[in-house]
Amino acid sequence: MEGVLGNHRLTDFWSMEPLRKQQILSQAIAEVHTWQYERNWAYRQVVSARGVGPVIDPEGSATTGKHQTCSYSRLLRPTAQTFKSYIDLLGTPFPQDQPQAFVQWLADQLSVDLPRERSARLRQRYRSLEMLLRDVERLFADFGLEVSTSSGTSGRSSIVVRDQEGMDRTVESFYLAFQRQMGMQADHRVIFIMPRHTRIAMARMAHFSVKRVGLPDDRVHFAIPFPAYPDQVRIRAGRTFRPGWHGAVERRLWHPAMNWINDRLVTSQAVRRAINWLRQAEIAGEKVLLFGGLVQLHAVARELASKGQTLRLAPGSLLGTGGGLKELYPFAPAQIRHDLAQVIGLTNGEPIPIRDVYGMAEANWAAMQCQHGNYHVPPWVYAVTLDDDGLFQEGVDTTGLLAFFDPFGGATLFPAFFKTADRVRLIDPARALTRDQPHLPGDHTCPCGEVGAYFVRDSIQRVDLLDEAGCAAQV
Repeated sequence: MEGVLGNHRLTDFWSMEPLRKQQILSQAIAEVHTWQYERNWAYRQVVSARGVGPVIDPEGSATTGKHQTCSYSRLLRPTAQTFKSYIDLLGTPFPQDQPQAFVQWLADQLSVDLPRERSARLRQRYRSLEMLLRDVERLFADFGLEVSTSSGTSGRSSIVVRDQEGMDRTVESFYLAFQRQMGMQADHRVIFIMPRHTRIAMARMAHFSVKRVGLPDDRVHFAIPFPAYPDQVRIRAGRTFRPGWHGAVERRLWHPAMNWINDRLVTSQAVRRAINWLRQAEIAGEKVLLFGGLVQLHAVARELASKGQTLRLAPGSLLGTGGGLKELYPFAPAQIRHDLAQVIGLTNGEPIPIRDVYGMAEANWAAMQCQHGNYHVPPWVYAVTLDDDGLFQEGVDTTGLLAFFDPFGGATLFPAFFKTADRVRLIDPARALTRDQPHLPGDHTCPCGEVGAYFVRDSIQRVDLLDEAGCAAQV
């Protein structure tokens, strides 16, 4: 894909004049649309049904003019349906029961010519989704495909496929955000309260991103000593079970057994391992990033408190969270953060920073929380909020369903133009710009000084209207 996309690196956007950035993003969206329209069957079917042809006019900006916003809004597809549309085709959320039909669906979703006849080499049925996805990756190894999933806590996993270029772009996007917003450097020790082996997209991207910073393997730790494959996560969540006697076994045996194992064995081992690594870092005076879901971090805090212990880590250390609370839990986020602050601090007497990450399996980017609690959208991503009619809302300060266009950080396998099911309050100071007023107004800029669009703290409602949201909180 050539044109404007080949002329800019992701890092260029932080220093770009806002009005110029708007123009470049608008042109890039139009170029990606034309390229994908010709190659991606599923995308073409959706947008052509809305009256959109192969060419759209990027003149001006995607952010201004009613005609233009209407054109661009018709390019959006819902994340909650796009990557789960195999369910409608197959009539089941279990593609392992219909492997060949699943590959036909997959071929329609991607902007490469997958040889569909290879699906005949697959088994008629697989015991698990993990076994099917491994065979799909092997079958199309010459395309370099890697399949990730959402956390699948609803039992209906998003299936997100990337090739090597897509993985490289996604990892670059994540690690640049980690560096800029969280100050990640190669002298940190990173402890993930998550498994090393999993298909959950956010977990994979976080792992690859810190390695991109330059951390050696012996400074990156995974506290959960067991893998978390899609069916294991689904069964433990207890919301969707296989049909027939398989489902009865899952419901009556595996679901309670896995939750018992998680509560009595997995969590306790993960907490002990995390605390041991934290102690080592404390003694060595090393900076640490401890990253996990709020519930998992709270388990660390409660274990330390139960033993009357505290940790004092080197300045530059921080706690990272992601995924929100995706399960019933008796403690609110504010209480969890308070409890963490009581037992983990910095050696200079300051409280340890706690930063959240907003992301999703279907996106190639993440919005990192700054010290003021706002979530900053990477500048190569164009974010908007939608009104009840699905049209862009105008103005600097808007609240509605989040949608985004990611023409630069996105991959070539599918157009990264999506409508999410998360409601946010979005502030984008660049919306006030005109050719006559090309400078950003200071009254809407985040107090941290970062220029660009951001989600206001505590405004993200992680309630998917279709009950299909996925995140990294449940592993």
